[in-house]
Amino acid sequence: MKYIIKASGMSCGHCINRVKSAMLALGAEIEKLELNDIVIEADTDEDTVRNAVEDLGFDVLSIEKAK
Repeated sequence: MKYIIKASGMSCGHCINRVKSAMLALGAEIEKLELNDIVIEADTDEDTVRNAVEDLGFDVLSIEKAK
């Protein structure tokens, strides 16, 4: 499943690296990772993706499923 995630609170390269590590730990393929914009392909559910981002201290504003 492809997820398009809008987050808030990511303000630097360190933030991006933390999110990258969390997404890779989920087994996700990262298609885009910029400040507050994340696009991944992952074989997991939306709640797991949301929790992975929020556990880092960032707010998830929205998650869209794309095909």
